[in-house]
Parts: sequence; C-alpha cells; structure tokens
Amino acid sequence: MRKRTMRVLSLLTAAVLSASLLAGCGGGSATETTAAQTSEGEETAAGEGTEDYSDVVITYGMTSAWDTVNPYGSSSGSMYQQLVADKIYDRLAFIEEAGSDITARGAASWESADDGMAAIFHLDENATWHDGEPVTAEDWVFTAQLITDPDFPFGLKSEFNSWAGTTDAGIEESENSVMVEALDDYTLKMTFKTVTPVEDWLLLHNKYYYVLPEHLLGDIAPADMMSDSFWNSPIGSGPCTFISEISGSELQLGSFADYQLGAPKFGKLVLKVIASTNTITSVAAGEMDAFFQAPTTDDALAAQDMGLDVEKSAEPTSVVAFLINNQNVPDKRVRQAMSYAIDKELLIDQQLQGQGLASATCIIPGSQWDSGITWERDVDKAKELLAEAGWDSSTVLQMAVISSRESMAAVIQQNLAEAGINIEIQTVELATMFSGLQDGTYDLGICGTTAMDYPLWMSGYYDYQNATYCQITDTSYAEIQDAIAGELDENVRKELVNEYQDLLYDEMPLVVLYHGYGFSVKSDRLQGYNGFEGSMNNQAVWRWSVTE
Repeated sequence: MRKRTMRVLSLLTAAVLSASLLAGCGGGSATETTAAQTSEGEETAAGEGTEDYSDVVITYGMTSAWDTVNPYGSSSGSMYQQLVADKIYDRLAFIEEAGSDITARGAASWESADDGMAAIFHLDENATWHDGEPVTAEDWVFTAQLITDPDFPFGLKSEFNSWAGTTDAGIEESENSVMVEALDDYTLKMTFKTVTPVEDWLLLHNKYYYVLPEHLLGDIAPADMMSDSFWNSPIGSGPCTFISEISGSELQLGSFADYQLGAPKFGKLVLKVIASTNTITSVAAGEMDAFFQAPTTDDALAAQDMGLDVEKSAEPTSVVAFLINNQNVPDKRVRQAMSYAIDKELLIDQQLQGQGLASATCIIPGSQWDSGITWERDVDKAKELLAEAGWDSSTVLQMAVISSRESMAAVIQQNLAEAGINIEIQTVELATMFSGLQDGTYDLGICGTTAMDYPLWMSGYYDYQNATYCQITDTSYAEIQDAIAGELDENVRKELVNEYQDLLYDEMPLVVLYHGYGFSVKSDRLQGYNGFEGSMNNQAVWRWSVTE
C-alpha cells in the first residue's frame, strides 16, 4: 500500500463540532434482518491463507445506535452511522489517525489533474463485491449519479457540491451532468468547480462517498431506491459482509475473504449498543473488546490502574475553545487580554490531569503545520491591553456554559477578574449556548471539538458569511483560507498557513485553550486496533486480530 502525503485545506463548517459531541445510548425496535452471503456462499469467511479465523468473535461497543445499514439512508452524518457503513461498503481512501495521512483503499493511487481542477483515481483492480463481481469505475460513476439525482432522497447531497455539474445543494444540474466519469474500467476522473487538491477532497468528503453495485441496483428508479429490499441484506465491497441486524441494538458482520486489503482475521464482528457508563467495566469483564467513545482522562487513567490496555493518541486532538462574540467584544485588544489572562496550564492540570498542551491557535501544537507561535500567561500584559482599549471595569460579560464545563468556567471567571474583566456565568443547554452566542444574548462560551492535522479544520468558526458562534464580519480570515485551499505548491502553502496563524493570534477571534490527548481502552486480546481512527469516520478492521 503506497502512502500519499496529505494536503488537506478546504473549508469545514461548524458541523464538525456537532458530530464530535454525539454520544449516548441509542434506542430502536427489535426488528431483525438476517444473513447475506460471501462470494463463496458462506455466512462468514475463514480468513486468509491457510489459517482459520471462523471461530473468532470480536465484540465492539457503540454508545449510540446507527440509523441504518444503507450508507445513504441517514441524514445525521453521525460517526456511529459512518462507522457501520464503513465496514460493509468501500470508499476511495482510508484516513489515518487525526488525518495525518491518506492511504489506499478502493483506489490504489491518485493524482491531481487539469491544473488542480480534477482528480484521477486508479482503482484497485482486485476489488470485488461480496457476490464476487468486480468493482469497476462504472460502479463509482453510477453511485455519483445516484446520490446527486434530485429524485434520490439523500439528505447530505451538499457534501458533493464541489463536483462540476452540480448545484450548490449538490444536485445534478441536468440529467447525469455530474462530472464523475470512467476513463476505463479502473480509472475514475472527478472534475471540480474550483481548484481542489485531491487530498483535500478525500479528507473532507471521501467519508460520504460509498460505492454501490450498479449490477444489483442499476434498474431501480432513484425515487424507489431507499425502500428497496436490497437494504435488508445488502451487498457491498467493504471488508465485512452483512449477517444480521436487530435495529437499534446489535449488528453482526462477517469477514469478507476477498477484500483487496486483506480479509479481517475474525469470523464475526458483533457491534452492540452499550450505555456509556458501562464501557470500561464491560471491557474489564471480558464482555467487550473495545468501544467507540473516547473515555475521559480520569476514566482512562483509572482503567490503566485496573490493568486494562490503555493507549494514548499520537497527537493532542481534543480541543477546548473559549468562544467570543466578536460583535459584543469588537476590540481585539480585549480579546487578546482574555488569552493572556486565562491560566491554560491550570485548566490542563484540572481537566486533563496534565495530558494536554496549551494552544496558541487552532493548529495542533507540534504538528506539521505549526508555525511555532507559543502562548504564555501574562496578567500584567492583559491589564496593559485593557488600559489601551479603554476597558470599562464595571462592564459585566455574560458567559454561557453547559453543566459539565462549570468548574472550568469558574477558573476562567477568576482568571479574568484578576485582569479586570468581570463575567457572569449561566449554565444552559448546549443548543441554548450556541443560539445565544449567535443572537448576541451571550458574550462568551466554551465548547469542545476534535482537531485534525491540517490547518483549515476550524475554518467554519471564522466564517463571515454565516451566523457563526463568534459572529465574525471580518473577511480577512476567509480570504487567506481561500488562498490556502487553492494553492497547489506546498512551499507557498506553508507560507500562507504561517500567515494564517499570525492573523489568528493577532486578531484572537476566539481563544483556543488547549489541545488534549485522547485515550483508548481495549481488551488485551484485540490486536492491530487503533482507537483513534474512528474519529476520522473509518476503522481498518482488516488490521484487527485476536490473541487468546
């Protein structure tokens, strides 16, 4: 498998935040559907080579239920939904932990074409459907035409509005106008509306582009596709075959013996919905091998003390930001003063038991794009800036937080008071906080999300065109973001990213408090498992194995 250097720089919206906060138990009915077969007619595959893995069962916990086994049947875009679809159906590429690299999957390699206006994908010629038929470029074209068809009720069409021949809503402008075409059986060309580095597109949109079998679905009208019986026992080309489902509760998958990257080394993968409070105890009891939900630092360290297998993320990707309504706090010197006054190191110690790094900007400290800007607390500097700005110390700013952030808010309140900024804390629901920041009810807030190893991951927060949480009207952020996104030269791009960080640190439209390390808990028997790939909406189950 040949790795590609990642160049990812398109605009993300604040929806990233919503996806990162999804959690909790899923409900659902007990409706059960059963058993698709592998190309050999077996319910589960024996694995690869001469070794027999048919008796190996891996049990994986999901703290929220998936919507459906139809990859285009949900409009939630949740990671739980994506991680189920990811196993049954294939995508062009695999996104490594934190977006640090993009590796081959349905496509063996790719390159930009037409001066960045197109991408060429050289498909893996060994890829087959679970029924044994080959996966060809025509299947990818069929899928592109289906998901942009106005009669196909897919709720996330806008993910594909970068394709030439589509509207801003991601709908084909005329019948089959979308510019995704087969150059031959195993070469796919994707044409864009604007210059788009291929790796940018893959990181941001690959997660929604699952190939579907034209030979099985091609005769079904797009309007009738969602209700077709095919989804009761779907055939994909991913690493796992469908066995059975109890809706909202359990999904059983088998190993696809002919998967091009190698058959998973298990006979059955059982996905079970589990309460978030029971995840670690279930692993300790041997009932689960792993689960999809990052434990808190306290829980992870407690699990480590229990002797469980606990891993730490390679990069600090969990982010907490101090949001500022820029219309209510228009003077950048006041916003800068807030950054200098807040004791980020104390917050890291209290919230993460020291497992994080104080942040200067949204760029992950120490990552490939980090320009080297550093932060340090300086209350005297904060006071100086406030004096220059003519700050009225009798002013009281309103900060909204959710209940789990109350202790953090109390520290920030005390820190800002030292510099001469008084705030009043209100505990509200998450949606209330966001809407209040947007309409000006609140001046300040605190949110958490997940960072990726590329510079524009947080660009949606600085969007002057939409009602963002920080109510920004300054166009300079978008201008430099657009320049970065359209730049193909790596050296020039790096210079632009450095300028971008200078702008963010100088204007301080929001204060990134820290980047925290994540943790993963699993059983000792599960090998080859990376607990941090799931946040990229994919998991390399073909690398998983079990030692008894």
